[in-house]
Amino acid sequence: MTLSRRNLLGWLAAVPAMSLSVSALSVMATGCSQRQGDLLLGGGRFMNPDGSGQRYVLALVDLQQQQTDLIDLDFFPHGIHWHPDAPDRLAVFEKKGPHAAEVDLGARRLSRKIDARPGRYFYGHGAYSADNQQLFSTETRLDGLEGVIAVRDADSLAYLGEFPSYGKEPHECTLIDNGKTLVITNAGGPMGGAIPCVCYVDVASQQLLERVVLTRTDLNTGHVAIAEDGSLVVVSAPRTGMSLRANGGVSIRPQGLPMASMTQPEAIVKRMTGEALSVAIANGMALVTHPDADLVTFWSIAEQRMVHSLTLVRPRGVTLTKDGRYFLVTYDRVPKILKIAVADVFATPEVVVASTYVSGSHLFAWPA
Repeated sequence: MTLSRRNLLGWLAAVPAMSLSVSALSVMATGCSQRQGDLLLGGGRFMNPDGSGQRYVLALVDLQQQQTDLIDLDFFPHGIHWHPDAPDRLAVFEKKGPHAAEVDLGARRLSRKIDARPGRYFYGHGAYSADNQQLFSTETRLDGLEGVIAVRDADSLAYLGEFPSYGKEPHECTLIDNGKTLVITNAGGPMGGAIPCVCYVDVASQQLLERVVLTRTDLNTGHVAIAEDGSLVVVSAPRTGMSLRANGGVSIRPQGLPMASMTQPEAIVKRMTGEALSVAIANGMALVTHPDADLVTFWSIAEQRMVHSLTLVRPRGVTLTKDGRYFLVTYDRVPKILKIAVADVFATPEVVVASTYVSGSHLFAWPA
């Protein structure tokens, strides 16, 4: 067989599955809740080495054992959210599509599908309510792109109703204030259309509390990270209709200060082509990935300024280790995981997993 680039990438992508050990499978089979180390989760898609087509998976990476396990799905996972009362139970959503599912992490299988409502699509994320009784998801109406937050019973997955996202094309939603407030990113429309915004919605009344807009009008609102003090970091792609080579961006609102979209340092901001994709906060600092620019940036939240940047091939997902000492970043065309010390982001990063299936937008640290 001729070793083409496509064949090589397919063969390399198969390495983690071939390296699974009996001990790794035994740990998964006896229930993930018994685990002590870092277990990372992320979506993946790749061409099967035998040429039989594309495969979609939820990848589970054991950081300590250097092993990867896979759960097959029929869609490309984007957001992954666990039931607070049963962290082995995950709600997994597709970005801009009709697919979502509940996954049994202990049994390593898709347990139930979650159907999109007629005339709308999922936009990638969800959240369980503070009382663990309801599952929220961001959904968009196909006719007009108005955003809704769908509400389902967390156990039966029965559809209970909806409330507005207070914008168009809502993407991420996350709970704050002990579950009292849902923070929603509305990507908005093209220039001159609906304004991208971050909306704070009271869960009990389903009423809008606050709408935050960015100071750069060419950016949508994609993903957010919220610090313990309420400081807000928003990462953005170019708005709908703009060139994919236009610049994305980072916007920061420290607690008690106005929102500001970053324009300095000019050389780095001009380099931030395409979307700013994933963001995580630690020690007053936000790490942001820019896959199309082969760039990772680090921002002081309190000072609203960049403190460091790192050239990295196709960085995508980011999360923190359980102890909070390290950022973990997925990157490269054959996905790897890099470790960056929170206390010293200038130190040389370390590759901690040389090959995984996590090629999706995000990396999640399983909390149990």
